[in-house]
Amino acid sequence: MKMSTAFMGIGIVLAVFGLLALDNPFAASLAVTTLVGMVFMISGVAQAWVEFQASPHQGRRRNALVALLTIVAAVWLLANPLAGTLSLTVLLGAIFFVMGFVRLAMAASLRGAPFFWLVLLSGAASLAIGLMVFFNVGAAATTFLGILLGIQLLAEGAGLFAFGLIVRHRGY
Repeated sequence: MKMSTAFMGIGIVLAVFGLLALDNPFAASLAVTTLVGMVFMISGVAQAWVEFQASPHQGRRRNALVALLTIVAAVWLLANPLAGTLSLTVLLGAIFFVMGFVRLAMAASLRGAPFFWLVLLSGAASLAIGLMVFFNVGAAATTFLGILLGIQLLAEGAGLFAFGLIVRHRGY
């Protein structure tokens, strides 16, 4: 199989999954929460295993505590994905809110520079998303993560498909 065909095929598959996530953002939100829970579990267990295998060192208790907290977070997310979805949505809302303020501050310092308005627009959009999450957490919790996943998968799929076309055009 040619490399370009592989990139284009992966791009199409990602775009299809993106459309499915956008079609059912609630299910996609639960899937994201479950995936994050599994990643936390793997990470926490790996951290704990490394700590028990390592020779005694400074900070060992703190590292073990981080491993334990990661495992507890994983169990909580996996045992109750709906509550976990709510928590992840609030966390992402806060991140978008803070990123919006940071970008707006960046835009203020870039005033007069070419394309500063793109930074300003990006900051305003992030701030608006953060506010929308906070003002309607209940509705956002059931769809926000799924919509973000759908958009990301569509964008990634389009990017890989375009990359495949470029690679094909170059003869690979």
